[in-house]
Amino acid sequence: MIEFYGPSEARMKKRRGHVMGYDIRNAFQNLARYNERANREMYAVLSQLTEKARKRDVSSWFGSIHGILNHILITDMNWLKRYRALSPASPVLTDPQLDPPNLSWSHDLHEDFEGLRQTRVFVDAKIRAWFAEFPISRGSEEFQYRDSRGTLRRAVAGAAFEFLFLHQTHHRGQISQILDTLGLPNNFADNAAYLEGPEIRPVIGSPRGADPVSI
Repeated sequence: MIEFYGPSEARMKKRRGHVMGYDIRNAFQNLARYNERANREMYAVLSQLTEKARKRDVSSWFGSIHGILNHILITDMNWLKRYRALSPASPVLTDPQLDPPNLSWSHDLHEDFEGLRQTRVFVDAKIRAWFAEFPISRGSEEFQYRDSRGTLRRAVAGAAFEFLFLHQTHHRGQISQILDTLGLPNNFADNAAYLEGPEIRPVIGSPRGADPVSI
């Protein structure tokens, strides 16, 4: 006998109804939810490492796991600030916490993992709030922004939104590969969780009281 493991029929009916009404706004909001969940689970897995292990040079472009986490955050915060050109009075984007003194890639937002984690939670909440606020009918609008070298550039809003998520996915993949080489199970890019809907499932992480892994 074949047994099926997955969401209940009632849940899938609800999901099918969601898909029937699927539009581009739902797409970005779903990406924001998935992104937030994936980041939360990634940080839960990384909490199993010691601070020394997270800062060890692993020959990545940004040196260490800590360096990659820092780069993702800085890039996200810079893009949220660039989106202000689309909505200068947005209460989501004008939060002063998005304006730390230094948002260059060579600067550490935080020296410690907990500082990075707390800022990650804050930024992911901002991303979700932004896609709940922005009228996606304006997704084809162009806006100007300055890149990390100060060069003035133009972007289509929808493409700039897609890049925010693609960039994070790229670097989570790097971290997943590093964790694979360290022998740490990781599944924070769970496609089933994304496809089945916005429900939040339990976070993968170390057992309560477990000792951090020193590698």
